[in-house]
Amino acid sequence: MKTLFLILSLLLGSYSVATFADTTEHTQASLHYQAYTVPKNGSLSRALSDMNAPILWSYKIAKLKDGKKFINLKAGDTLKFGYDTQGHLKEIRYPKSRSLIYVLEIADNQPQSISKIQKEIERHTITTGGTIKDSLYLSGKKAGLSDRSIMKLADLFSWEIDFIRQLRPGDTFKVIYQQKYIDGQYIGDGDILAAEITTHDGKHHKAFLLTDKQGKKVGYYDEKGHNLRKAFLRNPVDYVRITSRFQPRRYHPVLHKWKAHHGVDYAGPIGTPIHVTGNGKITRRGWSRSYGRVIYVQHGRKYMTVYAHMSRFGKYKKGQWVKQGDIIGYIGMTGWATGPHLHYEFRINGHHVDPLKVKFPDASPVPKKYREQFKKIVRIMDSQLQRIPAKPAAWVEGFE
Repeated sequence: MKTLFLILSLLLGSYSVATFADTTEHTQASLHYQAYTVPKNGSLSRALSDMNAPILWSYKIAKLKDGKKFINLKAGDTLKFGYDTQGHLKEIRYPKSRSLIYVLEIADNQPQSISKIQKEIERHTITTGGTIKDSLYLSGKKAGLSDRSIMKLADLFSWEIDFIRQLRPGDTFKVIYQQKYIDGQYIGDGDILAAEITTHDGKHHKAFLLTDKQGKKVGYYDEKGHNLRKAFLRNPVDYVRITSRFQPRRYHPVLHKWKAHHGVDYAGPIGTPIHVTGNGKITRRGWSRSYGRVIYVQHGRKYMTVYAHMSRFGKYKKGQWVKQGDIIGYIGMTGWATGPHLHYEFRINGHHVDPLKVKFPDASPVPKKYREQFKKIVRIMDSQLQRIPAKPAAWVEGFE
């Protein structure tokens, strides 16, 4: 058992961060803390003023190393002012996150320096499995997965599985992931280390996380080392229904004549976000009599995608580069449209192809320098996946 965890720590990298001594958030060395929440349009100067500290300190704090951490405050941020028994302000704490705290030390009634307290994050490895009954989300919740982990799981296989059309009751999933703790308290889920979804057609879709020696993510790959992230997303919108498919002949609802339909129509509420399906450059963004508000994105020399009938555009302009998943617009019914929907096209070398059937190109496989390491990860993780019972709420901590 100990040997297995040692191997995993070597393969997956270290996930813990440095530990510094820290005491309670309320008292330390006879200091008493008073919390201050930054209001809308608030600032450090206002915080100092509200807490009866010199406003001019904000200028001196800005000059200190990491001073910008205190200067660039946002509404909702919390500052903790620490006072000694005589009521003198001795430090100001800024909890940047649950694990990271910036401490402004005050001496001789002047800001002196800023230090960091980095709390250790403990990561527990968890396994769980489930059977789809109604949806991946509800089944995942029954299996103990957080919302974040369920979305991660769906994202991992978004290239392989069309969750709108393919996933059915009876399909199963298995997940090995991490839960994060600070001072023994659960603070959220960490990375998914390995996962498998088995669909009704008998296909086993697997994912394995590869990290470098520092624990930095290299990517997710299948058991053969193929990158799970393809060049394009399968669907440009989430949780909507397909109302019209790619057809060589379709009776046009506006023109009232037979005409080819060179794309897929996704119906959804006006304002539903539209995601660009691959990295590329916006070559056209404007108005078309038939397509209404439309965007064309060129992906390299070979591929182009088209997004039509938008109610409004996103923030990206013509000539700008966009990354896969960026929101470029919102579902509408502009142009020749009888109801709110997105008309989505996929073109290869200028020719229209069916977006639901086109085979997308793979991204880069496991880098050569990591291949032996990855084989060991697959061998260990895959054996653990096979031990997980695929039934709701069948989750246990650690490995068998």
